Amino acid sequence: MAMKQQKRRPLIKRLNILWSYIMLLGIAWYGFSVPIVIALKIETPFWFRELDFILTALFLIDILIMFHTPFLRNNELITDPRLIREHYLKKRFTLDLIATIPWDMILMVWLAQDSHYVNAIQMLRLLRMLRFPSIVANLRSTTGNALVDAIYLETNQKIRVFMLLFWVLVILNAIACGWILLNDTANKDPLSIYIQAFYWLIVTVATVGYGDITPQTDLARIYAVLVMMVGIGMYGTIIGTVSTTIANANAQKQRRHEKFSALAEFMQRYEIPLATQNDIFSFYDHFLRDRMTMATEILQELPEELRREIDKYVNLFMLRSVPFFQHASHECLMDMVGCLTTTICTPKEIIIRAGDKGNEMYFLFHGEVEVLDAQNRPLVRLRAGSFFGEIALLRQVERVATVRALTFCDLYVLSRAEFSRVMASYPDFASQLDAVVRERYPSLNHS
Repeated sequence: MAMKQQKRRPLIKRLNILWSYIMLLGIAWYGFSVPIVIALKIETPFWFRELDFILTALFLIDILIMFHTPFLRNNELITDPRLIREHYLKKRFTLDLIATIPWDMILMVWLAQDSHYVNAIQMLRLLRMLRFPSIVANLRSTTGNALVDAIYLETNQKIRVFMLLFWVLVILNAIACGWILLNDTANKDPLSIYIQAFYWLIVTVATVGYGDITPQTDLARIYAVLVMMVGIGMYGTIIGTVSTTIANANAQKQRRHEKFSALAEFMQRYEIPLATQNDIFSFYDHFLRDRMTMATEILQELPEELRREIDKYVNLFMLRSVPFFQHASHECLMDMVGCLTTTICTPKEIIIRAGDKGNEMYFLFHGEVEVLDAQNRPLVRLRAGSFFGEIALLRQVERVATVRALTFCDLYVLSRAEFSRVMASYPDFASQLDAVVRERYPSLNHS
């Protein structure tokens, strides 16, 4: 039963995310289409109303879903149905209901004969935008990993830039439509009118001010002044966000540059030999470029128990990459996890030598190695995520190839003795593994 629930969670999570994106598209539709329809006085086709009915139904369904959606409180996922209902009724239900009710359809029935209120009634459709906070909250409260999903959404730079651009475009579209309403655009093509309005908007917001399109009335001039003021704030927000995103992207490079500068100054002061300097710089280049040093430093701040838990799953990831272990039980792999040790190899260091007796296999976590034949001729290069020497766990035979480090390498090592100790506890899997070896490596059957 527990395994079935674990399999269902990714599916439920994907469906929840898909549903949230459908709701976001519906909100975006209202945010862009309503101002354009009002400003250009477009006769809405019949499918507009059909889409309204469909989106209204979807928003009503979403309210029902929100009554059953867990929420995050003090980093704890609340799944109690009563608490979920109380939380939703208290926090967002009223706004969601106001945003979902089709006020425009209701008022159109009452005021069908009065065309003076058509624009005002259509603007009520913008109330659907009030659903946006609820959709984002629902997107964060995916089943089982609410805190993790919330943090990823909050820290993902791409999502932040996307959300900023979404709101900027909604606001720019609304401002352009406002300019259309304040200026004489009669007897012109609607598409040409919108392009001209958007052109004026960008020129004004960007403070370029070509002056080829100017407001002709006092109300239009006041509107232009307000747009300029909004544009200054919007322009600063966009520049600030993009600059922060770029700065965060370059933070690791800056960190590497600062460490190298301090290291170079130190070694020059004490006249460290050039050969030693080269080895030190090579190591730190590997350490700062290939390894997630910032994450490593943060993990060092965790309690010892949590660090051991993380190390356990890192090692488990390595073991699962080996084809021989694909059919091993989770318990068997977890027992082997504690047997892995780590080591660092320097460039040109021999890790495995052809002809030696094999007693370990290796997992390449970072770096690059090359495999040489008995005559030291290069055969293949292995990069991070690869493994080698696995036959040593299964048969105590001589190494058939030499493996040499090309760069600084982080390796995980699994010894034959530890592997045999674990296999003694899982005789069924040991028998399966022996059968696989006999099938794949018939030349080893007599060794």
